[in-house]
Amino acid sequence: MRMLRTLYVLLTVMVLSSCTKESETPAAANMAEYYPLQVGKFITYQLDSTVFINLNTQKVVRTYVVRDQVDAIVKDNLGNDAYRIRRMVRNSVDTTQWADNATFLVVPSLQKTEFVENNLRFIKLVNPVREGTAWQGNSYINTIDEFLRFYENWEYFYEKIGEPLTVNGKVFPETVTVNQVDEVDGNPNDKRFFYQIRRSTEVYAKGIGLIYKDFLHEYWQPSTTSFQTNSYGIKLTMLNHNF
Repeated sequence: MRMLRTLYVLLTVMVLSSCTKESETPAAANMAEYYPLQVGKFITYQLDSTVFINLNTQKVVRTYVVRDQVDAIVKDNLGNDAYRIRRMVRNSVDTTQWADNATFLVVPSLQKTEFVENNLRFIKLVNPVREGTAWQGNSYINTIDEFLRFYENWEYFYEKIGEPLTVNGKVFPETVTVNQVDEVDGNPNDKRFFYQIRRSTEVYAKGIGLIYKDFLHEYWQPSTTSFQTNSYGIKLTMLNHNF
């Protein structure tokens, strides 16, 4: 009888321990929560654009204000339903004069959210949104093209899921960070030799969408004492939104 009681106690402890472990594992979020799409929705950003001037020998940063607005539901070139994003731009002084700058497509599905820019298709988010989820976000891009080779083998992954983040003085209680690449070849402080920087991170806020982006591709070629023509950078920092 004592042996039965001991066995019962051991089984009870094992079951409770199992339940505790399951409860400690946070439920995965759905990517659609971090990238809501609705016609008329917009987000305004400060855009810091890194460009290379004087025959690609000098790096400068120019600042604008841009507004990304969901303009319409259309079809992409594969026949999928897509949301067309219209980007409008103004300088940082004049708050009234907006000009069309670019259009993008966001193609959502149950398993992934794709973003089409300049005929390049990126897999920005996938399900489930949880620690350990990783994917080849640039797998649709033909990196055989020398101009696009720097996109090769980027492994996207989630981190800081559900954590708060303050951007431009605004607190976003639940965000997710998508790390895309962070690599440096060579020494950027020594221009006697080749170097290349590949850095790209995006942060999405629950119920809002993209609130921060930091992208830089910088490729220095000492033989020409200039930066390669596909060197550029984009930093987006959310200013406001309309919902």
